[in-house]
Amino acid sequence: MMKRIVAILCSLALCTFFFSACGKKADGTMEPVQDENGSVTGYERVYHNENGDITRWDVYDVNQKYDHYVLYEYDSNNRLAKETYYQADGIGVYYYAYSYHESGKIAEEDFVSVKDGSTRTLYDEDGHESKRYTFDRNDQLVKYEEYQNNTWVESEPPTQDAETEVPTTA
Repeated sequence: MMKRIVAILCSLALCTFFFSACGKKADGTMEPVQDENGSVTGYERVYHNENGDITRWDVYDVNQKYDHYVLYEYDSNNRLAKETYYQADGIGVYYYAYSYHESGKIAEEDFVSVKDGSTRTLYDEDGHESKRYTFDRNDQLVKYEEYQNNTWVESEPPTQDAETEVPTTA
């Protein structure tokens, strides 16, 4: 009887190594990525935190050569706060940063590209896009748009304030 219990526990431990408790692959397991026809287009490894949120996503090409990775950060309310994209060599390429209204709906999204500039998009209390600021790589405001009647309309930017500050590349 004791040998059987030990065998079951060993089987469970091995199973837990390869699969999470909910039946998904364990963190870091190489998985194929397939297109709609079932053809393998690449591979990925996904890692999670204790809340089950993705913290890292490693991407490989069809030959399993490491291509790039993404790191995910969460705020104290477990909402996505930042996703940063890196080349395989660890050089950061761009990131998205998010902040939220007290209601939990998105309030602001910053997109920052190391070489191309940045975009700040503001959202109303209902989570709908309302304003967008585009900055060049020298942090100069090059475009301001407001969302009106289901389309973006270029407008004169308001006077300099906190929402027109350039997102940082940090």
